Amino acid sequence: MIREYKTISEVTGPLMLVKDVEGVTYDELGEITLPNGEKRLCRVLEINGSDALVQLFESSAGINLKESTVRFYGTGTELAVAPEMLGRVFDGMGRPADGGPNIIAEKKLNINGLPMNPAARDYPAEFIQTGVSAIDGLNTLVRGQKLPIFSGSGLPHAELAAQIARQAKVLGDG
Repeated sequence: MIREYKTISEVTGPLMLVKDVEGVTYDELGEITLPNGEKRLCRVLEINGSDALVQLFESSAGINLKESTVRFYGTGTELAVAPEMLGRVFDGMGRPADGGPNIIAEKKLNINGLPMNPAARDYPAEFIQTGVSAIDGLNTLVRGQKLPIFSGSGLPHAELAAQIARQAKVLGDG
């Protein structure tokens, strides 16, 4: 059952706190209705007792704490799919962005997909020795795997990537 809440207590940037919610779950999609009738999408980031912390997908401008309402759909983010989607252009929420008609869905699919079973993966056999002890010891790599290098401004991420490319060796089968 979809309930409507008028218990928005705080809005800070893209985050909104809704108090006294029942049956709302993590990652659930919701809709905020502004006093002028405009609707904006959101999703639940955290549940703490009867409070829900919600992420706004659009601007928080115009949200009136006393008059705006929030409805939670009871599902995660889903994409309506049908063969008519081929050749069309959509926005990030799956709404037509090409001026064409809305899609009449044959079914709706969760955008997150199913979790991968790690036991179903092929056993990694070709270990890549990078020559960087922190990577080799804590985040071992295998052939075909990507190595993300996160860095801040002014830090030597390019030099680290070049060092790995220069000295990496594939160990294992052959």
